[in-house]
Amino acid sequence: MAIGLFKKPYVIRKFDPQTVDNGYAAMTYTDSIVRLNVQPHAPDTLEPAEAGDTTNKHLKSWGPDKLTSANEYDGIPGDLLFYHGIWYECKSSVMWDHTLLSHYQSDFVNWPAEKQPQPPREVMP
Repeated sequence: MAIGLFKKPYVIRKFDPQTVDNGYAAMTYTDSIVRLNVQPHAPDTLEPAEAGDTTNKHLKSWGPDKLTSANEYDGIPGDLLFYHGIWYECKSSVMWDHTLLSHYQSDFVNWPAEKQPQPPREVMP
């Protein structure tokens, strides 16, 4: 994407392939900073939230890099986006190359509270 006017730095957590060490599964990850335009989904495009729940459950982003989407069949988690203190998992990342400003649009869903990993060491806004 040639224009970076609306992009801000965000932490993306990418997972390495799962390994088994002494019978225990382990998955390592790498945190990196990428510049994205991140926005919540419009409320009219979502199912109603539970009563009293004010947490946004879905985000979309635009940026120059393809993100890894979750593959539930193989048990591979998608890339995580750290946004306002909450981790969101990438569910899809699609190239939009119909104009000179080609870019990837990615959709995210927040992880449940019990699955939330620790925040990144270098917390970004």
